[in-house]
Amino acid sequence: MLSIEELQKKADELVFKAGLPRLSVNLCTVPIGDGTPYISFENERYNYIYSERGHEFSRKVTDSTEELLYWIMSELAYKIAFQYELENRIGGRDGRRIAFPKYIELMTKMNSSWKSKAEDEIEKTLATSPYDDTLYL
Repeated sequence: MLSIEELQKKADELVFKAGLPRLSVNLCTVPIGDGTPYISFENERYNYIYSERGHEFSRKVTDSTEELLYWIMSELAYKIAFQYELENRIGGRDGRRIAFPKYIELMTKMNSSWKSKAEDEIEKTLATSPYDDTLYL
């Protein structure tokens, strides 16, 4: 297992690879109270926890540094992809048509092996919630 400092260094390297602004990710080991995720280390496993005002609403657990980094960077990539969509919006089109390819592009830049995993996530989302341009007319 890596320390929080080592994880932060790896996250910073991935941010750099994707060409994103420095300090885009700030890893925490304690809850801030505003829904920001934090990492705890329990039983030789990483816990990626979301909590707000003392209430935990999501916890992912893994012993894989690679998987933890994927979760961390995926969150950042989604935020940036949807900001990109907002800045490049096309009227009458489902915004995910712009955001999803950007998300895959960012994840691939960070780690080429993440491309297929990111594509699979998008495919699962679209299987249950297909593009619908009529919502944006």
